[in-house]
Amino acid sequence: MLYYWILTTWTDDECKAIMENSCKALPGGGKLIACEPVLPKESDDSHRTRALLEGDIFVMTIYRAKGKHRTEEEFRKLGLSAGFPHFRAFYIDYFYTVLEFTK
Repeated sequence: MLYYWILTTWTDDECKAIMENSCKALPGGGKLIACEPVLPKESDDSHRTRALLEGDIFVMTIYRAKGKHRTEEEFRKLGLSAGFPHFRAFYIDYFYTVLEFTK
């Protein structure tokens, strides 16, 4: 299953429900792939961090008041709580990261 900038627009509980349903639908070894902005662990003055933080504000104000960008660790924890024991993140460009959750 592939999601593109979906998890960002939902609360943690809503993401967990989406991911749990995906996990149930997947066979053993199946993967949920999401392409999402991922916040850095710590803020800095880089253009990337600024763009991601501005994007986070945009998501919170335009898409859904409760949506948000997350760090890699927050995505990892969401995946574990939804039943995905394996997680990898692939930083593909300035803004997006491919997140791989494996059942």
